[in-house]
Amino acid sequence: MEQQAMEQLYIDEPCVVSLCARELGWFLQYYQAHMRYLKHKVYPDHKFVIMTDSVLHPFINDFVSYTLPLPDDFYNLGLDRDCYESVLLNSPAGSLTPPNVYSSLVNYIRRFYNKDKAVEVWTPRGCNFIINKMQQIFCKYSAGEKIKAEKPIIVVMPRARVRAANRNIPESVWKELVHMLKQTFLVVLSGTPNGACLQNYESESVVNLISYEKEDKVDKTIQYLNSAVCSVSSQSGGTHISLLSNCSSYIIGHEKDRHTIELNRFNVPTSFRYVTDYRCIDATTIVNDLRKFIYMLVKKGMVEDDSPSFDKLVSDDIIKLKELIESQ
Repeated sequence: MEQQAMEQLYIDEPCVVSLCARELGWFLQYYQAHMRYLKHKVYPDHKFVIMTDSVLHPFINDFVSYTLPLPDDFYNLGLDRDCYESVLLNSPAGSLTPPNVYSSLVNYIRRFYNKDKAVEVWTPRGCNFIINKMQQIFCKYSAGEKIKAEKPIIVVMPRARVRAANRNIPESVWKELVHMLKQTFLVVLSGTPNGACLQNYESESVVNLISYEKEDKVDKTIQYLNSAVCSVSSQSGGTHISLLSNCSSYIIGHEKDRHTIELNRFNVPTSFRYVTDYRCIDATTIVNDLRKFIYMLVKKGMVEDDSPSFDKLVSDDIIKLKELIESQ
């Protein structure tokens, strides 16, 4: 919402109001789905007002009346996101948003509505899974028509966060993986500048959305996911965008059931590479896993792509898999 329009905004009618300055995965997998349920089933005649990162508007635009951006003063604090919280850098797990910051956000959003006519819905605090036990309504995300490219599309999400850095795959592995994949695929790099590596990676057959900061960034990401053979991620926010965009997902991580079953709301095809140490994975292993995964998707009719390069990839995979089976 534009700053000038915000300054003039005051809602003097029944409304449901909430704020969420949180980790992306928690926003997608818990918070927004419960808020959608409240709109459809509990307060259908109320306007819904949510204050959050404005870039997240495409995930909630089907039911909100107003998405208010978090104030500039909040961003200037340089806080990190963890579960439902915005925490100080290098704070331990389980930390909460500083009390003065949280109260200032509440006071800020209350400038825009009549509190006597509002239902205020505040998120749980910390690492709290209670919303997952409440009623939720999820939405399959789509954006525009499918993108047609000369090569089949694959979306790569190279996580590189400071918080929980032990879950980062080395940048050198991501770089080698992209180099290998771009021979056959149009590789789309997705993420945020402060949460992903390869921000400045440029090459033929690579579309880099990591440093792309226009308003349609999320829409573009979803559109590529809707058009992709599959995505590649390592238990990051991008994993959840992929699953909720109905994109077949190859996931590297340590919580298989959580990401392939519990949080796989639409039963999207997944392949999970379990690791105990995120440094102990290499590009060749990922590519070999992807070949098997894509072969399975093709065999089950879950891939729609008739480009010559894709046909060649599948043919090559069939030959390699047959050779592998015969050699055992």
